[in-house]
Amino acid sequence: MTQITIPIRYYKDYPGGYDYGYEDMTLDMARCAFLLVDIEGAYSYKADGQPHPTTVNFIAPALAAAREAGMLVVYVNNDLRLVADAGHIGAEVWGKTKTPHGNILDAWQEKPDFKPVYHPSVAPLPGERNFPKWMWSGFRGTALDQYLRGRDIKTLIAVGYSRRACLHYTCAEAVGLNYRVILLRDCSNPPGELEMPDTLDPSLPEGGWGNRIMLRHFEHLIGYTTTCAEFVASCGGVVR
Repeated sequence: MTQITIPIRYYKDYPGGYDYGYEDMTLDMARCAFLLVDIEGAYSYKADGQPHPTTVNFIAPALAAAREAGMLVVYVNNDLRLVADAGHIGAEVWGKTKTPHGNILDAWQEKPDFKPVYHPSVAPLPGERNFPKWMWSGFRGTALDQYLRGRDIKTLIAVGYSRRACLHYTCAEAVGLNYRVILLRDCSNPPGELEMPDTLDPSLPEGGWGNRIMLRHFEHLIGYTTTCAEFVASCGGVVR
């Protein structure tokens, strides 16, 4: 049995704890999958056309290490054409919270030939499944769970975006479906990226309170975290 040992971090949310815990977790490689959430589009290329630095500098090397170690690789991507209609409650809410006018889903109705665009360093390879999703969770209304269970997957190594929306909801639902989740915490939104003007705080390592609370919530309730460097080193030390 091929095994991988990954250093993990979690948060101890109890009196006498209230601090991080650290340990090494040894897993059966055949029951692990590397899950990439919404790394296409603006998370592959920023508005100025430049590659997203977190995607190319952190996610890409982690993905390369997972492939080299022989781990199953799976993608999910946004395809809001599936719900781009006036009756969708998300459209109602986002029309009030995400734009001063109009419906942000309208543009999806104008994309009949939509295909997700990836930076070459993180693009799916032939044979790697990519599941289109209609809202936040990669499990909701997709065949992702069926695909993973058919391969006896127990642990998901998760990367992608965003920590407060699709990545978060995908990981939370994964736990509800009884998957263990290990998030590569530097393979998601970098410090300050997710913040609103009143939550920015450069004194925090997360760059603000929004990112800090989402990460703390993850590490005490949903799963474990590690880093790109630690994961890459773990893949290099796989015991066959």
